[in-house]
Amino acid sequence: MTHPSAKRIVGLYRDKADDWVQDRGATLYSGAGGADEAIWLDRFVAGLPAGASILDVGCGSGWPIGAALLEKGHQVTGVDASPGLIAHAQATLPTGVWSVADMRDEFPPGPFDGVLAWHSLFHLSPDDQKKVLPKLAACVAEGRRLMFTSGQAHGETIGQWRGEPLYHASLDPKAYRALLSDSGLRVEYDGVESGVWLARRAFLSAK
Repeated sequence: MTHPSAKRIVGLYRDKADDWVQDRGATLYSGAGGADEAIWLDRFVAGLPAGASILDVGCGSGWPIGAALLEKGHQVTGVDASPGLIAHAQATLPTGVWSVADMRDEFPPGPFDGVLAWHSLFHLSPDDQKKVLPKLAACVAEGRRLMFTSGQAHGETIGQWRGEPLYHASLDPKAYRALLSDSGLRVEYDGVESGVWLARRAFLSAK
């Protein structure tokens, strides 16, 4: 049975958008638990052309991840369920395309050169992750990448943030591998240790 706090996660970020902007800040995290954000973003965009299209799902305020991708010269389309966070992104990062959307619904039309769900997919219940991950994968263009973060074992973890429960969940690593494989993506970095998954869609064979 899914923990009741799972139903609150969208409302939490809607109600506390200003708090999240303050707490998250504008600087990439470094060296924490193997998830050095600058290193992972470099891996994510390695080999992409200038101006590559990136879909950032659960983009928050656009800071610092979307901002870093824009600084690299890429075209960023961000979606998040919090109107306050999207308003912040629109005001502070006007070169990106930002819109309010729940990742459990439809995404902007792709395909994209990169699809990112950084510290966002793991706020969904395991059942919802099983539905959303193939949809994320379907947005990835030929030869391009999907990156997302997860826990390291199947289950739910309830943290605390600003005095309220903060819901996280994960699938078993075998389930992530199977979902990615079934979606036509090959795992380049396995998240079992780092909590970061990076997978690529193969180029189609020349006809």
